[in-house]
Amino acid sequence: MAKADFKPIMIRNVEFKYPRLTETYRYNTAEKRSEPCQPTASNAAYSIAWVMTVDAAHAFYAECQAHYATCQTKAPFAKVFGMKKMDDGTVEFKAKRNGTNGEGKVNEKPKVIDGMKQPLTDTNIWGGSKGNIRVTAYPALDPDGIGGISLLIDTVQVTHAVYGGSNLDDFDEVPTTSSGGGQDAALDDFSISAPTSPKPVDAFDSIAAGGNDLDDSIFF
Repeated sequence: MAKADFKPIMIRNVEFKYPRLTETYRYNTAEKRSEPCQPTASNAAYSIAWVMTVDAAHAFYAECQAHYATCQTKAPFAKVFGMKKMDDGTVEFKAKRNGTNGEGKVNEKPKVIDGMKQPLTDTNIWGGSKGNIRVTAYPALDPDGIGGISLLIDTVQVTHAVYGGSNLDDFDEVPTTSSGGGQDAALDDFSISAPTSPKPVDAFDSIAAGGNDLDDSIFF
């Protein structure tokens, strides 16, 4: 895959869901849930999801679609993998980083920084944390030969961190700490301009209606 096929995209001021940035996870089909695993395990990956308004999602989707058109691909663009329209009208996107690369070597963990662009001391954040994320968009085919854009985690900036305890995912999460700096102070250097106005994309609504929960999704 050519270097130009990998496009960095900055996404600002979003709420994170299902952050798994401290260690790799994989889906246990018997237990029907994700569980921590070694980076070298089959399908091991770091992952995170975030929520966008419909207008912001339209713009992001359009940018991904436009990037796909510039790549040497074997199939028409059909979707952004890991995208899902939510019941409240917002749109969820997901990105991941595999535990190992194509040569079987262990990948570095995703970079996670605070509002002052310093390494976040505790990366075991919970859903409800907020901030910015830079992803790398690249063309991919799923096992059925359907073409689309996959999203690779580059850097996560946490401007408001939510922490819990004991992995009690069934309990409500209550914010207990917020990283310093704030979003405005952090965007000077950690910035790649993203579209600010939505573009019409005919396939957006039908694609957004698809997708699965994080635990049973495959991101290509």
